[in-house]
Amino acid sequence: MEQINYFEKLFYPKTIAFIGASKRREWQLTGYVDRGFQGKLYFVSKGNDKIFNIDCLRDVNDLPDGIDHTIIAVNRDQLVEIVKKCIKKNFATIHIFSAGTGEWDEEGRKIEEEIYELLKNSSTRAIGPNCMGLYSTGGRYTFNPSFKADPVGNVAIISQSGDLTERFVQNLNSLGVDFLVGASIGNSISINVTDLIQYFNADSRIEIISVYFEGFSRYHHIEGRRLYNVLKETKKPVIFLRTGKTDAGKRSAKSHTGSLTTSNQIWNAVFSQTNAIQVRTFEELVETTLAFNHYKDLLPNEKGVLLITWSGGNATIATDLITQLGVTVPEFSDSTKVKLKSLIRFGGVVNPLDLPWKNFSDEYSKIAEIAIKEPYIGGVLAESYQPFDENSRDNYFENLLFLKHLCHEQRKPLFLSLPFTNFLNRQKYRNRIIDMGVPIFKSFESAAKAFLNLYLYKTKLKNKTE
Repeated sequence: MEQINYFEKLFYPKTIAFIGASKRREWQLTGYVDRGFQGKLYFVSKGNDKIFNIDCLRDVNDLPDGIDHTIIAVNRDQLVEIVKKCIKKNFATIHIFSAGTGEWDEEGRKIEEEIYELLKNSSTRAIGPNCMGLYSTGGRYTFNPSFKADPVGNVAIISQSGDLTERFVQNLNSLGVDFLVGASIGNSISINVTDLIQYFNADSRIEIISVYFEGFSRYHHIEGRRLYNVLKETKKPVIFLRTGKTDAGKRSAKSHTGSLTTSNQIWNAVFSQTNAIQVRTFEELVETTLAFNHYKDLLPNEKGVLLITWSGGNATIATDLITQLGVTVPEFSDSTKVKLKSLIRFGGVVNPLDLPWKNFSDEYSKIAEIAIKEPYIGGVLAESYQPFDENSRDNYFENLLFLKHLCHEQRKPLFLSLPFTNFLNRQKYRNRIIDMGVPIFKSFESAAKAFLNLYLYKTKLKNKTE
């Protein structure tokens, strides 16, 4: 119960204090002022009387006791004294925004170790140091005011990189994904990745957990075993991007957050024995999260796909690429070929279906309805180009909406590849597809990776029940 209360104070605080507020930080402060935060907001500033029409206090000691969540953005040489004051005033949680601690040099390491000892012997918990902090649509505040405020979603991101947290949220916001919470946690001297996964697993408001992980904090010696146990018990998708796999990557992780890496063999065992889904690139983390956001309740039963392309050349390229990944492109049965032949008068009746211009015709829906019923097909990967005129546009969207409903009816997820083009109004066209609830991917390859991760998760769930 104590842990849940701490995390509720992190993500749903009734009081927030920002220590180190200044005119220079106005953009950052906007995320606390303009989100409709319902609690009490305090600014501590040495050089400003008012910021955003909020009276500034001069010192931490001027704040009331028991603040739920406090952001500390000061020079590192002030950190220890400020943390002492926060602990003395019984602040529940603090976010140490300041960098230049354990990841930087010996002096920074000493500062970080002193803060760790202070926190260890107190009732205050901390995010950071060296991190951007928290994003909570339910709590009505964010470290980055460019993030969507509404609607409240069901996705959570945990990241040891502030920049990747920002890019992750912004990319997925633009693809129609809504978040509940996000946490950039930096050096993790107090609250760590495992703590957050455990809390998010217990929170019924969260349905998908995505993680960017560089390594374990040197302050949590048993976190590896604990993370394994938590992942074993997690009842929802955890999409996990782990870095520091090479010698150069390990050096980078150590210099970025001071993290300690672990052998690839151990990690491979963790992913094989838990339901966590390992991804290998940031793009795959984004697109697998997108896929789960749409299809966590529509997981494929087969790893074969119906591939619908715009051109024969791309059909061949895409088939090679996705089959090398492990997706299959099953041949149609003889009975299906006969049915399709009456509708496809030019070209072969094969999977992949090469359907130039059919996207805009009434025959497109009829072809899809026949082909999707093949038993070895677990999902549909379709390619789209922008309609060329108003007449074709209406037909295209009608066909796409039909295909979406058909896939749901057949319990087979739909992935739409929308390659980059220089067509006019492309963004408007793209946004209309997103508003229809169809997930967009940049290529067949990226769509196939996301599809495979859904299939892998379904397989893990199935094996666990057998």
